Amino acid sequence: MNYIYESYFKTIKGEKHFFVKKYLRLTGIGDVSDVMEGYGMHIDFKKACLIAGIKELEIQQKIFDSMEVNKAEAKVININSSLATMMTIAG
Repeated sequence: MNYIYESYFKTIKGEKHFFVKKYLRLTGIGDVSDVMEGYGMHIDFKKACLIAGIKELEIQQKIFDSMEVNKAEAKVININSSLATMMTIAG
């Protein structure tokens, strides 16, 4: 068993919000999905980690560094405009 982590951020109303997920990976059992053990969201990255149950400062720093390397900000899609476009195309 080991832990894997996922992190990203979204800018909501001009403010960066951090999302952190903690998964338990069960190795040696076969084809088993990872189990989410923690999920945190906050405008402060360290608080998001604590909410997700990640207390170790070294792990928090590694997660933050990997997120900064990727710089993959999640994209918010306006569903209403997409629906209106689909309705227009469909007639």
